[in-house]
Amino acid sequence: MTWNDFLNWFADSPIAAFLRVLAATVITLAVAEFVQVGQFDLSKWQSWLIAALAAAIPPILRWLNPADSLGNS
Repeated sequence: MTWNDFLNWFADSPIAAFLRVLAATVITLAVAEFVQVGQFDLSKWQSWLIAALAAAIPPILRWLNPADSLGNS
């Protein structure tokens, strides 16, 4: 497997979908925390954990949907 084959596989994998949603969620959560507190505070780790769990939902739904290309592979 070449590097390009890996990248093509990874781009369509549920792992990449999870990481895209997680990155958007973490950035949104960090900005909201910064606006509210005035600094980046990681002491509220529960909210970060909830964000990580919520980020897992879209890839799971895509994987379970048989009409989706991810669900067919």
